[in-house]
Amino acid sequence: MQLGPFDRRKKLSRCQACAASHLKCSGERPCASCARRGVACSYAAARDGGGGPLILLERGRQQTSASWGAGRETQTARLQRVVTPPGGLADEQLRHVYFFDVFVRRNSFTGRARTCGDEVTALAERHSQQGSHLYHAMLALGARYAVQLHAADGPGGRSSGLLSALGHYSKAVSHLRLALDAQARGKGGRRQQEQQRMCILWTTLLLGLFEVSASDAHPTAQQTLTTLTPRTQLMNDATGAAWRQHIIHGTAQALAASGPSACRSGPGLAFFTQARVFEVCRTILFNEATFLTEPEWVRLAREGLPGDDGRPLDSLLDIMVMCSRLRVRAGAFIEGQEAAPEMQADAEARAIASDGHHLREALRCWHEAYTAQSSKGVDARGDSDSDSDGDASMLLARVFFAATSIYLSGIFDYSAAHWQRLQLPAATLDAATVQQHVACVLALTAAALERSRLSPLLFLFPLRIAGARSRRQPRQQQRITALLGRVAGDGFVVAATVGAELRELWALAAGGE
Repeated sequence: MQLGPFDRRKKLSRCQACAASHLKCSGERPCASCARRGVACSYAAARDGGGGPLILLERGRQQTSASWGAGRETQTARLQRVVTPPGGLADEQLRHVYFFDVFVRRNSFTGRARTCGDEVTALAERHSQQGSHLYHAMLALGARYAVQLHAADGPGGRSSGLLSALGHYSKAVSHLRLALDAQARGKGGRRQQEQQRMCILWTTLLLGLFEVSASDAHPTAQQTLTTLTPRTQLMNDATGAAWRQHIIHGTAQALAASGPSACRSGPGLAFFTQARVFEVCRTILFNEATFLTEPEWVRLAREGLPGDDGRPLDSLLDIMVMCSRLRVRAGAFIEGQEAAPEMQADAEARAIASDGHHLREALRCWHEAYTAQSSKGVDARGDSDSDSDGDASMLLARVFFAATSIYLSGIFDYSAAHWQRLQLPAATLDAATVQQHVACVLALTAAALERSRLSPLLFLFPLRIAGARSRRQPRQQQRITALLGRVAGDGFVVAATVGAELRELWALAAGGE
């Protein structure tokens, strides 16, 4: 074969997806970049100017565009790098995978460079048999997000897209039940059970995201709910109570049951990195205990998390977990005080007060250690000069810091009479400092929703904390309502729950004046 400038090899051009993303293209069909991202790969014109049939080579066998496809599901999965469930792979499913990828890239839960979509896709690829429920959960989210972006095409448009999303959701739940039954029976070897457990963990998280974003179903789609699994009724609960139950009794308990040993490396560690943020937000938002305070989980969080791009956030989450545990302890103590008001300060009361000051000091040290590093990326007004992953993670950490500072003070503020009677100094903040933190939460949350890829779900807890301190601040109430509306507008209608709780709180405060 002649080599050099006059050889007869075909010239390669970039596919449309790589050209739009300014990525290097391998020139294959599909190219390596599109295959890795699960994106449909197409070229504007034939690379050699000819109109001959597409030839695909696999393991020495030649396939033409006419013969390739029938009975070749496993080959399709390898070529497209998309898991193929029973029934084959359709173009519609490729679109759903594409929009799932878009969803996870626009809804980062940590601000880290690697998204949960990277982990989920890789896991579903490796374990297609154990992860059919995971694959359908991906398709359900992708189909639902396509509808939200008004990108659902084909006959029926929005209604058809919602029906497709509900169908995949139903299959995911059905297959998940079978997987849970297999786990309970101990079916398969140890390695297979570990793989299945990881698929189950990711599926519960994705289904929770679907449920929290899908309660605005089209009437035509709602009519089909009765023909699907009863679990789909979660999506019609705009109060968010069902989603709370899912997170509490679903993902959180599944992760706790897996144990720290399952999360020390590989997919388990990747899941823990993502789900930990949700669990910390849940335990603070609902004032409930969490397994993350157990010593082995604390050790895993401090020693096992990868990389430095999210280190400030990881360190802050450690403090937030301890604040949550203190809130549970303080609540139990106050209940005992109300039952027996003559009780004097005992060792537990002094320990709670002391731990409060230790956590206040930990927050101060965190602020001094990390906020100077972020001054070039995000200032106090929420203005950012960069959209890098490190800035996104730091932006989220600063919002969480302000909200946690208020939360820690609230542990003692809302029961001040008890601590005053016991003559124990409490780790409270003065009103002016609280309002500074409220202003910080609102400014940084607005910046994050405007120009970061952080998931709007992450800001429900900070907005709820800030809203509780805006009882007599009409302008702050308007801003918080508007920000919650932005979260709901991004497809997470559970924000309506937080908004309703705050409006009731504000109404009670106004009535008591």
